[in-house]
Amino acid sequence: MSAKKLYIATFGCQMNEYDSLKMAQLLQNEYVTVKGPEEADLVLVNTCSIREKAEHKLYSLVGRFRDLKSARPGLIIGVGGCVAQQEGERLLKGLPFLDIVFGPQGLYGLPDMIKAIEGGEGPICATGLGRDFAIPFIKGPLPEKRPVRAFVTIMQGCDNFCTYCVVPYVRGRETSRPPGDILAEAASLVDQGVKEITLLGQNVNSYGGKGGEGIGFAGLIKMVSQVPGLARLRFTTSHPKDLGIDVMECFRDVPNLGRHLHLPVQSGSDKVLGRMHRHYTRGEYLEKVRRLRDICPDITLTTDIITGFPGETDEDFSETLKLLKEVEFEQIFAFKYSPRPFTKAAGFKDRIPEDVKARRLNTILELQNNISLKRHEALCGANMDVLIEGPSKADPLELLGRTSGNHAVNLPGPKGLIGRMVTVRIEKAFCHSLRGSLV
Repeated sequence: MSAKKLYIATFGCQMNEYDSLKMAQLLQNEYVTVKGPEEADLVLVNTCSIREKAEHKLYSLVGRFRDLKSARPGLIIGVGGCVAQQEGERLLKGLPFLDIVFGPQGLYGLPDMIKAIEGGEGPICATGLGRDFAIPFIKGPLPEKRPVRAFVTIMQGCDNFCTYCVVPYVRGRETSRPPGDILAEAASLVDQGVKEITLLGQNVNSYGGKGGEGIGFAGLIKMVSQVPGLARLRFTTSHPKDLGIDVMECFRDVPNLGRHLHLPVQSGSDKVLGRMHRHYTRGEYLEKVRRLRDICPDITLTTDIITGFPGETDEDFSETLKLLKEVEFEQIFAFKYSPRPFTKAAGFKDRIPEDVKARRLNTILELQNNISLKRHEALCGANMDVLIEGPSKADPLELLGRTSGNHAVNLPGPKGLIGRMVTVRIEKAFCHSLRGSLV
């Protein structure tokens, strides 16, 4: 009997990519993954609620599967992830042809839910959030043969309750995975050809606060870095309030830890940071940047910026621009504020008009493009270690790799270099990438 076919559509963050991998591994004994929903026996949509209008996009996408279900009534359709957690039973009412709705914690019950649907039960909604939830250890082959990069989740949920963020409401409260499970998963990935692992969490710096067997994040970094065959280690995301000297010193002391830190600041205004419930000031953030660069002078810093947060004045916005000029991040991810369900900021009355938000966002992006280009141009002429990830997105006949500082580098070279660390001379700089040649 041939295996049934599974199609997974993934939207949003790296954590969702990891969750989709876990879905495939959970179902690997009965399903093989396929590239399109038309040939699938099971369609799963893994959603993200961070971005604006995520719910509308979900209804539009899943609505396209209605005809597939009509043509093949045996087709099972499930929606998971943060929007599923947020909407719950409303999804089943709005999309009555759905079979399963499940949240980030509920995905681990997929095999049993699918059997129940096949047995005539359903529809099923699994969106409970347990305070003592623990991510199970699932070992299985990767869908892609010998991928260069992979993710490992080290913790679930968040306890910070930033006023704009829906994560605590859809992923639950913070809990850390046992370090033994993390090490075993990392070793399994390296055995399958992975060269670079990124440790994932909503706030990796607080790893071990609940769970983790007394090992803090700096200790975990050092443990994972010693997995035989691991060429490079990264992590995301760091909350500035919990970034300690012990983690900063890892950038200096752990040879295969990438010299790159994503440290979301969100705003340069103390007033806005307070309303966001971020628990640090502009001055405290800048002091951590200074100490980081003292410890590891060549570290690359990137950040997130939200503009147009309720109550943000022209003066507040000016403070953000000043911070960008002072820090000179390598790259930023900037967004217009949009209210998310359940969050405190969704009830704030002093909303910023859309045209003002758009204008401020364009100003931020224009400034950052100039900063990024200047910093990238300073790398021209340097020889840098680059891990080759695969074909270039710009030109499939060329290669794409990344430096320790997470700079994307396009270069000519044979496909046999994929997965290898090579020395590349940087020859040309762009806002978002570099170009070089093999030394």
